[in-house]
Amino acid sequence: MADGYSLQSFIRDMDRIILEESSPAKIVAEAKSLLAMLLRQPDCIEPKFKKRGATAYGRYMLHRAPQFNVTAVVWGPGDNAKAHNHDTWGLVGVVQNEIQETRFRRRDDGSKPDYADLEVTAVLKNTAGMVSCLVPPDDDIHEMNNVSNRDTVEIHVYGKDLADMPRLRFDVGTKTAKIFASPKYDNC
Repeated sequence: MADGYSLQSFIRDMDRIILEESSPAKIVAEAKSLLAMLLRQPDCIEPKFKKRGATAYGRYMLHRAPQFNVTAVVWGPGDNAKAHNHDTWGLVGVVQNEIQETRFRRRDDGSKPDYADLEVTAVLKNTAGMVSCLVPPDDDIHEMNNVSNRDTVEIHVYGKDLADMPRLRFDVGTKTAKIFASPKYDNC
């Protein structure tokens, strides 16, 4: 790699940050520039993790630890993930192509099961090298859409393993919230 910053270097730096910081906002603030540095490396993830899954978008575990996970996500043209939350801090960095991200905030207090009143706070076109940050409870709801005609590859970093973790998916039009869990990864 041109400047020597690799996925392993990023993981090592994340381990240090997690040991030094407990605040999700501080973790994300420190890690954002490191993920951006990793994204500048065209070979930061192996080619086999830059392919769509057999039946849908690809999800590949790159690093799994109790404190944080690093995954590769590959969105095909037209793939999307409707509005959803994460219940943990997160970073989403674009490796190649672009993704449309719509950010939301809840207008209700979350006390009514199955109900959520969301408002759009931003519609972003995230291109290669850009990093989006998620910090619950007030800033962790978004929707992702690959509106391009090419695959989009991202690196996701989360404070928890999202596979099979109960979270909420929102229908903005009907103001409903339903529990869902992300599927398992394509490589484990």
